Amino acid sequence: MSEKNVGDALHIFYELNEVLSDAYWETNDINQKDHFFAMKGILQDELDELHKLSLQDHVYSYEPMNPSLMQLSNKLRTLLPELNQYVYRPQTLNRFADLIPSACELFEL
Repeated sequence: MSEKNVGDALHIFYELNEVLSDAYWETNDINQKDHFFAMKGILQDELDELHKLSLQDHVYSYEPMNPSLMQLSNKLRTLLPELNQYVYRPQTLNRFADLIPSACELFEL
């Protein structure tokens, strides 16, 4: 994996945030809604920290700021094999499946 900078991380996190919102609204399972909402909350905490950086800082290597990102990484890795049980819309399913490995790599740097 090539080293990702803050700008790359923001791009991946914005995409993941959007797909978590889509998955939240598309699932019929209330427990899974809670799960998606909790993941979105963890991700939002990291985005809030990244938003404190200046534009000039976006070229620096990304390092996770929020220790709970490991929890999010574990939740996403657990969800990946079962994704089609909770996400029914093909577009959301494909985007989610593509984003999970990229996001997990960033979380575990």
